[in-house]
Amino acid sequence: MPLINIRPFELSDSRDVLEIEEAIFNEPNPLLYQVMESLPSEGFMVAECDGTVCGYLVGTIFMDEARVLLLAVKEGYRNRKIGTKLMNTFIESIQGRANMVRLEVRSNNLAAQTFYFKMGFRFIGIVKNYYKNGDSAYIMVKPLDRLTLFL
Repeated sequence: MPLINIRPFELSDSRDVLEIEEAIFNEPNPLLYQVMESLPSEGFMVAECDGTVCGYLVGTIFMDEARVLLLAVKEGYRNRKIGTKLMNTFIESIQGRANMVRLEVRSNNLAAQTFYFKMGFRFIGIVKNYYKNGDSAYIMVKPLDRLTLFL
């Protein structure tokens, strides 16, 4: 099992992150470029496996809701708990400041849906034509405190 190090994104990670994004999603994501240019102080983290950037997560917090905007793990590094470690690190970083974490996932991406379900996320809705190619997205949320009873 490789050593997995989760750390904040640095500008020097840009090429690696973009290569992962394009390999997985086959289309450039304007949001990713905006986030990289703004160099956020929190919410953008990368996973390094033995010194190689092997995944990343972009998240944010607005009022009492955290959002996972992007999560990707490089092909060949999946099923090694890298996504889990990224997600847990993000959740730990926003603990006490958010009631829940929300994300959108492609309705045809069963592997990602299964991963999020195992992480404690639940389906709450669907957004038709969410993605550029017309795919729909499922909205999934994970409550972070016992006061979020509706889930």
